[in-house]
Amino acid sequence: MLKSAMVAGLLLIAAPAAAAPAAYQLNKDHTDVTFTINHLGFSLKHGWFRDISGVLNIDPSAPESGKLDVTIKSGSVDTNHAQRDKDISAPGWLDVAQFPDIHFVSSKVARTSPDAADVTGALTLHGVTRPVTLHVKLNKSGPSPFTGQPTLGFTASGALKRSDYGMTQFLPMIGDEVDILIDAEFAAPK
Repeated sequence: MLKSAMVAGLLLIAAPAAAAPAAYQLNKDHTDVTFTINHLGFSLKHGWFRDISGVLNIDPSAPESGKLDVTIKSGSVDTNHAQRDKDISAPGWLDVAQFPDIHFVSSKVARTSPDAADVTGALTLHGVTRPVTLHVKLNKSGPSPFTGQPTLGFTASGALKRSDYGMTQFLPMIGDEVDILIDAEFAAPK
């Protein structure tokens, strides 16, 4: 059950007003990777991953050639319930001791509009690597008013089936499909 990113995804489209080609660093203080899963048909449960790092290599004049590489620490899962977080971290789910990283590497960026793209890449989760496509929207591109650094902001969404990654505990009572929502900022180096 991840979203990551997936991750994360995650993000990677045209940045028309950004600076020259650069390796933009993910600003984890302004990035959220959230997931939603059906709980017994009664409700949707939401969770987050708190420890995220990544690099977006992008040339604003050729965003389709951009590359995104994001890593999420699986042990940083947070569902606002300590026992549930412990259960999700155990071998039946994320197995964070054996699989400490969730990793997404983009392989294709296909623009769908001037400020949106589908970003496809390989998501490695629970020791399994599968393709994932994120639907990404560029929110804003420009200098940060606080740092002056060229900054890119994105929102991305996607979905995955946890059973595709070998996480089948409590199926079908706990949903198989996991929805992913990512809001992220990337800043060019100073």
